[in-house]
Amino acid sequence: MLEELLFELLGAMGGVDVTWRTGGTGDGAADGGRDIEVSFLHPTPDGDVDREKWWVEVKGRSKSVEPLAVKSAVLNAAGNDDVDVLVVASNSDYTNPTRDWVKEWQRTHRRPRVRLWDKNVLDKLVRDNPVISARVIPEIIQGKERLSLLVEQFEHVGRMPLEEDLSYFWENQQWVTEAREVACLTYAEVVLGDLAERPWAAIIHDSKAIDAAVQALVGLPMVMLRTKVLADAKATATSAYLMQWALPLLPANFVRKLLYNPFEYLDGDWEKFSRSSDGWRQSFLRPMWSYLKSELLDACSQDCVRMSVDPGVVLKDTPRGPRYWRRFNPELPALDGRSLILEQHGQPCAVGFDLAARSCPLFESERDEDAEVTIREIEEVAQTICYRRDRPDGRFSELSANGPLNRRIDQMLDEIMESPEDYL
Repeated sequence: MLEELLFELLGAMGGVDVTWRTGGTGDGAADGGRDIEVSFLHPTPDGDVDREKWWVEVKGRSKSVEPLAVKSAVLNAAGNDDVDVLVVASNSDYTNPTRDWVKEWQRTHRRPRVRLWDKNVLDKLVRDNPVISARVIPEIIQGKERLSLLVEQFEHVGRMPLEEDLSYFWENQQWVTEAREVACLTYAEVVLGDLAERPWAAIIHDSKAIDAAVQALVGLPMVMLRTKVLADAKATATSAYLMQWALPLLPANFVRKLLYNPFEYLDGDWEKFSRSSDGWRQSFLRPMWSYLKSELLDACSQDCVRMSVDPGVVLKDTPRGPRYWRRFNPELPALDGRSLILEQHGQPCAVGFDLAARSCPLFESERDEDAEVTIREIEEVAQTICYRRDRPDGRFSELSANGPLNRRIDQMLDEIMESPEDYL
């Protein structure tokens, strides 16, 4: 895979007649002592073209490249008069004695010119050519460098991490430390997996809450505009999740300022966006905030005596009934996508809000689309997340008319599970 990456990069760098040779190692190998052969054309002042021949030796290593491997490659290339440049490329690095030997050898030998490409050089080439690099499986690079590559490819060309990437970084969470990285991985999770199984935002430090909010409000929208390949609905769901994680960690008055002008918190030339952010609010902020609240309503209503949402507004129920059988019979009437939401005003709120004279803060059926998000609204959304984070269920049993009976049934079931032989 390292050879494949270099083969693609050399072509992207302007190489011609790129040849990927096959064989063994050493002077008598079928590949002639080089893995890739390529030529670069350079125009001369008189309008002619000089042809520069390169040999590329690829050394995939888990540790530093051994000096003998470099010396052997250099001496082998020196025996061919038509080689102008020898590149020894590795995903690892080279020791100082090896670099010193190459310098000393080069001092007395004009050809070939020897270049040592280590992991830092490869990293720069990959970043300079993200589209080309995206063709090659990124497993050739591990750890933080692999994650940085994935983020670069996601932000510049919209290439999404694969399932194997998600599995790798969930097992190696120590590499995931930045909000940009979480945004990239979360988008892939929304498309491919389940945030309940791999909640990416929850593994980074709380101090990254502002960064996560800025990624939700600016980072992802900019990736959408730049790449034009991200799915709007998936990007909205990703941003909503990042905001849901950040809200309980930030002051509500700060969040409100951030919601309506996140550009003033960014470095660089963002003033033009700050002056004309109405289109951004209309096309991204409002759909994202609506999705955020609807998703919370779906989840919270499953354990609430006051609110009943069927089917789910966002999370969706498992297909059943006519919806399921339409898979086999398109003549059946299609569902129109509307949801039935019932609110029993005489019942208490599961989270504990005083709703004697108002509706559930997650559900506002008469909300004006042009109305701004209030500080109170932000505080109540954050409070809901904080409460449900610690008490995801059990409130329906406590607050319903049959609460005491339900609690007694739960106790009986616990007793049976502890000593089932007593009840057989």
